[in-house]
Amino acid sequence: MVNAAYHYFEQQGKGHIAVISSIAGTKGLGSAPAYSATKRFQNTYLDALDQLAHMNKLHISFTDIRPGFVATPLLKDDKYPLLMQAPHVASHIVKAISRRKRTAVIDWRYQILVFFWKLIPGWLWVRLPVRNQ
Repeated sequence: MVNAAYHYFEQQGKGHIAVISSIAGTKGLGSAPAYSATKRFQNTYLDALDQLAHMNKLHISFTDIRPGFVATPLLKDDKYPLLMQAPHVASHIVKAISRRKRTAVIDWRYQILVFFWKLIPGWLWVRLPVRNQ
């Protein structure tokens, strides 16, 4: 879908693509390796398309939306840490898109978490028992 949108906006010469990925793309989570990998792919793909748009002098902007755990039917239990309510997340998403923010980690608590995650060296990260429950 993103590829199709990119080519459409390429023909138009401008546009805005917003993708909901996840904070799981920030660091590989041992409790969800395939999920983390697909989200990291989304992050990197948007980076590459953003660079391609600039190289081709296209006015296409990108917003990579990275929420954490959201209370939806998929996450029925309340045992997930920092669980956010969907209306709260939706308002942050709308705000990020309207401001054409490049990357939006939803909620200040996850922003702090992701900031510190990035500081943890790989050799230490693999030894941390990070769980989603």
